[in-house]
Amino acid sequence: MENIVSQRLYLVPFTLEIVKAAIIGNSELARVLAVTVLPNWPDEEFGQNLPTIADILCKNPLQSEWGWGSLIIHKVEKTLIGHIMIKIIPDATGFATGSVELGYLIVPSYQQQGYASEAAKAMVDWTLCQPGMEKVTAGCDADNIGSKRVLEKIGMRLIEARGEVLIWELCKTEIIK
Repeated sequence: MENIVSQRLYLVPFTLEIVKAAIIGNSELARVLAVTVLPNWPDEEFGQNLPTIADILCKNPLQSEWGWGSLIIHKVEKTLIGHIMIKIIPDATGFATGSVELGYLIVPSYQQQGYASEAAKAMVDWTLCQPGMEKVTAGCDADNIGSKRVLEKIGMRLIEARGEVLIWELCKTEIIK
């Protein structure tokens, strides 16, 4: 995966090397990325999942090639403000299906400023331009109004509800330019 640049953001691939720096701590991550890392990044749940993410990247060459999505860096402030995940969806044999799952988080002090939408749009556009990639899916809690707005804004469509989780989809043929 390559760096992706949008109007206000740099999306830096969350590679195994960078995940390992994040596991060590924010000061090491800040040193490796040469950015400011806010004290509330990552949130507790995401921080606890870093070793699992490192393990996935070690064991899955295709996911490792893409990284675990990208870290979202504010261009002007040179500050890590979030993460946008791209998880490759394999078939039963472990090969990519042409679909990926999207997820994102923005630190609270940068929420409701359009950063999630900007990062998600840039990541989805890049992903669907990659050979063999046909579809991006995402899930969000039914009561998460902010996530629903982000997914709508980037052109995804609601395809089903699974209990309290809404499932969204955007196919390559539906990209809004």
